[in-house]
Amino acid sequence: MKATETQQADLLSLANLDLQISRSKAAIKNLSTGAQFADLREAQRNLAAKLIDARNALDSVDLELKRSETDLELVEQRIAKDEARLNVTKNAKDAQGIQSEMESLARRKSDLEDLELAILDQYEAAKAVFATVSVDKAAIDEELAKGEESNEVEIMKLRSGLDLLTNDRAQQAARISAELIDLYEKKASRGVPIARLVGRECGACRISLGATAFNELESLARDEIATCPECQAILVR
Repeated sequence: MKATETQQADLLSLANLDLQISRSKAAIKNLSTGAQFADLREAQRNLAAKLIDARNALDSVDLELKRSETDLELVEQRIAKDEARLNVTKNAKDAQGIQSEMESLARRKSDLEDLELAILDQYEAAKAVFATVSVDKAAIDEELAKGEESNEVEIMKLRSGLDLLTNDRAQQAARISAELIDLYEKKASRGVPIARLVGRECGACRISLGATAFNELESLARDEIATCPECQAILVR
């Protein structure tokens, strides 16, 4: 088959456009999977779980603190009642019983106050953990959101560029004869369809031609289509 040097150059240009289109499609497909955010999403899931645990722990300690405060309030109310009773009683035996109960309540109050202080320490620790995890979770959320937004912008740019490349390819293909396009498509279905011959090396398969094959190729007229004996790609000399 014959093709002028201009036609061969047009085929080579078409191949370059197809390569760019292929790379753009691969890039869009890769970005669309979001695989590059896998580590961030895993960190986000882990922090979300930690945040739930921290919230539950804080709520649990808060509930325990409120129970302790309620118990302490009840003891203080009981002590106040006993004090009022002691102030009005005239019976020595009753007074002795009230005083004994008040001593027991005082010990109970002391124990509850110690317990409340311990729970307060736990509460502050749990609150600090919750605050730390919340900040870490918010940071990951923000980083992931920005990354996904940037990724979407990049995909849009690639799709816009792909549209331009596809349009350029259609215009380029329109300048080439149907016979040459058919030959090109058949070779493209099997691998690289066309490449330059650089020295003795095929630009498609990167194999150097032997002396005999090279001489045979060089003997062809410039408008005669030459192919690589190894990969069958069209060779533009």
